[in-house]
Amino acid sequence: MTVLNPWFLLAAASVSVPIFLHLFHRRKVRRLSFPALRYLERTEREHAREIRLRQLLLLLARVAALLLLVAAGARLVVYGPSASHPPTAAVIVLDNSMSSGLVLGEERVLDVLKRVAEQALNGATSDDRFWVVRAGEPWVPAVPGGAAEARAVLRATEPSGARGDLSEALARARDLLATSDFAAREIHLVSDLQRSAFENGAAAPAGSTPVVVWTPPRETPPNHGIVEVLVGGGLPPVEGQSAEIGVRLADAADGATALNARVVVEGRIRAAATIPPGSEATLTLPPFPPGWVIGSVELDPDALSTDDRRYFAFRSRPAPGITTVGDAGRFVRDAITVLQDANRARPAGPAEADLVVAAGGISLETLPNAAHVLVVPPADATLLPALNARLQAAGVPWSYRARSAPGGGELAGMALPAGLEGARIDQWYELTRDGEAPGSAVLAEVAGTPWAVEATGAEARRVLLLSSPLDATASSLPLSAGLVRFLDWTASEWAGPGGSGTERHAGARLDAPASVTHVTTPDGKQFEIDGTRSFAATGQVGHYTFMAGDSVTSVVAVNPPPQESDLTPLDRRAVTDAVGAEVTTVSDIDAWGRAVFRERRGPEAWWPLLLVLVLLLTAESFLAAAGRTDVSPRPATPTELASDAAS
Repeated sequence: MTVLNPWFLLAAASVSVPIFLHLFHRRKVRRLSFPALRYLERTEREHAREIRLRQLLLLLARVAALLLLVAAGARLVVYGPSASHPPTAAVIVLDNSMSSGLVLGEERVLDVLKRVAEQALNGATSDDRFWVVRAGEPWVPAVPGGAAEARAVLRATEPSGARGDLSEALARARDLLATSDFAAREIHLVSDLQRSAFENGAAAPAGSTPVVVWTPPRETPPNHGIVEVLVGGGLPPVEGQSAEIGVRLADAADGATALNARVVVEGRIRAAATIPPGSEATLTLPPFPPGWVIGSVELDPDALSTDDRRYFAFRSRPAPGITTVGDAGRFVRDAITVLQDANRARPAGPAEADLVVAAGGISLETLPNAAHVLVVPPADATLLPALNARLQAAGVPWSYRARSAPGGGELAGMALPAGLEGARIDQWYELTRDGEAPGSAVLAEVAGTPWAVEATGAEARRVLLLSSPLDATASSLPLSAGLVRFLDWTASEWAGPGGSGTERHAGARLDAPASVTHVTTPDGKQFEIDGTRSFAATGQVGHYTFMAGDSVTSVVAVNPPPQESDLTPLDRRAVTDAVGAEVTTVSDIDAWGRAVFRERRGPEAWWPLLLVLVLLLTAESFLAAAGRTDVSPRPATPTELASDAAS
């Protein structure tokens, strides 16, 4: 409960007046007893207990009357589960990640979560404001609105194929509430509380925003799923080669010994195998003609069917032509030989090659404009001025500078090319822009500085600049199979028509190819886009087709994150650590509507208080009047008179 006029509570001190009068304001008189009054004294003694009780009741009635008057003047408001609430700003965090598509009994988990979330809206008023944050679709904006708008968003929500990062969703909810001028704010977290949804390493943010958390029953059925599909070990096959599809299954806790996996291409089963849960297998497909190969690997569906199918896509294309200009080192020569022996590359002259490896940038300015050039810097830093002069002549707005600072680091980057994962760099030059560099992109970094940079030169010539020579003293790349994969990626993906078999996870942004005009999602919808933007709405699993007019530019397979296949729930004792200190957990759907809107209040209680006050004053008047009633003494008996005379 609370009061709307707290200063009036100071009037409660007035109750001390009747208490003081009762305790201390008594007449001090000298009593003289004579025979004619002794009978009256005995009568008074007989009624003394009744008189004291009446006086105590009068005192309590007068004190209670004053307290009721003070409470009415202070405008007392009583909170309660069924009471109304002040205008509240609430963010409903609805977990529609892939795991919410799990079917328990005859309905999906998401259907239960939506019913729970709507319980709060049933008790909302027109003064409340709601945001709905979909944890499985973080790219969807949360727009404020009333209960009707929030209910419409909830009912239109479907399971996403992406991971639900609840830590990030809660941080987003707190940011939204920070923009509200409502005094009452709270967050409703409606989720299956999957443990992996909190495994981003971020601690719960400090703050006083109340969070009401749905803690569902801990029923976790066994789940089978495919957690990875890899085409050709990361190197898609070329024309005339068979394709190897690597498949890895998730662990299962139900003791299953083997699962039937099928590779489906264009509606036809092309390969099949029996794979134990938690293990890997490689399935071989026959050679394909030139063009895009679009397919999937499937298991028999279980209660969570989304991860029982995983998609892949690659382009079957002729082997690209590779040549070198200058001496790029024996490691580069050996890697190119490996690719040619495997029929993944073919020899070609500078005029016909898809990729030209230019050591020290030699002949960069004289190469054909259609060539894609990989620039490998020299190990001798004294040759950098000559390399910079060639870059300037070719219209490439980048230059090399020697570094004096020691140290090393591992390659990193959001668009890290294939083969560079885990490579350590010990020596590199500093790559710097020379003014504006339109069309440039940093593909890999080391210690926060560019290591691999894509640039555009004169007449739209595409150049890939490396900041380290490809020798064993500068990096670990030449001593690993990563150099072969990197040159294969450079020739086939960066310089060639593309068509990588590498999958992307739902929720990740997809970079649009340069010439793209629109993208088609797995459900057949088309969205206009251009090569300067990325496509973020990747909640559906399946194939995303990038189109340039009527021509297919690229096909990307989008699959659910492997973490979503692990249905292990968050331990109840860890909810406070993951969500925050101001948390209330509810596991009964009927109790949810009573738990939300924590700052509840009912109507002001002044009129029932005044009604009780009037009744109390009326009773006090009757009680006081009864105490003033004169009671005539009865005539004394002869025995009582004789006793008084004798005394």
